[in-house]
Amino acid sequence: MKRGRFISLFVLAILSMALLALVEVVWSVRSYREMRDSYNNQITSIFDESVWRYAGNIEGSGNISLGPLEALYAIVTEQLRTSGIDTRCSVEMLLLIGGEHTVVSRLGDQTESIRTFSVEVQISSIILRLVVEDPHTKILASMQGMIIISIIATLLLILTLIYLLMTLFRAKSLERIRRDLTHNITHELRTPIAAARAATDTLRCTPEIAQSEVLRKEYLEMTSAELERLSLLVDSILRSSLDDESPVTLRPESVELQSTINEVVASLRLKYSSRNIEFYSDICESTRLWIDRATLRTILLNIIDNSIKYSDGVPHIEATATRHNTSIELSIEDHGIGIEQHEQRRVFDKFYRVSTAYRQNSQGYGLGLYHVRSLVERSGGKIELHSTLGQGTCITITLPTDDQTNNSRR
Repeated sequence: MKRGRFISLFVLAILSMALLALVEVVWSVRSYREMRDSYNNQITSIFDESVWRYAGNIEGSGNISLGPLEALYAIVTEQLRTSGIDTRCSVEMLLLIGGEHTVVSRLGDQTESIRTFSVEVQISSIILRLVVEDPHTKILASMQGMIIISIIATLLLILTLIYLLMTLFRAKSLERIRRDLTHNITHELRTPIAAARAATDTLRCTPEIAQSEVLRKEYLEMTSAELERLSLLVDSILRSSLDDESPVTLRPESVELQSTINEVVASLRLKYSSRNIEFYSDICESTRLWIDRATLRTILLNIIDNSIKYSDGVPHIEATATRHNTSIELSIEDHGIGIEQHEQRRVFDKFYRVSTAYRQNSQGYGLGLYHVRSLVERSGGKIELHSTLGQGTCITITLPTDDQTNNSRR
């Protein structure tokens, strides 16, 4: 999905939710007003009819007294009861005294302490007033069921829209990953192919190397190692595409660390033949690990390759090893571009690439360090990363020694 279309869809969804909420509010307010107007009109109609009946009694008696007000109150309460309206009410009589209408008589419930609604009818200079309890609370109570259902329906629709938006975000993310994989996996697969081709072309075009048994063997082993790396890359891609992936069986053996590092560095020098790589190693030749040989090579390839890839100018890389009682601690440090602090905890996540990687315009698909951690942990070790932006990165791997495993098997 194109970015513009996605943004338009996102904005449309937000506007739809806002419009839906607005419609619900308008509907609720309109329903409340209609019920209140209906109630007020009903009270007004009841009081008008009651006053009409009451006025007939007044005309018959010829005067206005407390007795007729009681008659009005009786008529009003009867009409309210007949109409099914249960409310506190009182009737008042107001006379014009000193230019102002003043309450001279009141009969009914106490309504001073509650919210009220009143209706007035004027007969000559007399005003008759009906005071009833304001219907606000009762109307809201009668609308409670509708309001709750409306709120639930609105929330369900909003949650549905949020779920759809999250699905779209995920789809967009997966689309970006798919696009990156299409471009970057091709590059990653071409790397060992290019190295193997360079080695075979050297053998084919350089008679001196082809006639030397030592050099010929070295280049053939280099070609074999690159083809093995190509196979491992394909396997890692296939494994990452399976949710229920079955781990590949590791075959640990005694492996010399320094010679394996030399093989990896030689292979990477071919890959980056246009760059002057400065690699320093301070590892004893007798240092050996108990690990699957191909696994160790894959771990070293990914780490050192990243050190070269994410270094400006001439890559400076140092490898050191420290022996402990039961393990070897291998540190590979570079002086590259480094990684920001908040991104360091995610560099081992599947498909994650740090922002500095994009700024370097380097290829990759976010599986290298993910598989490095997986292979290290499956080999009984642990891996740590420390980095400073602009200064470099140090990756420390702790793996079991050959002596530790041999002792445990005795």
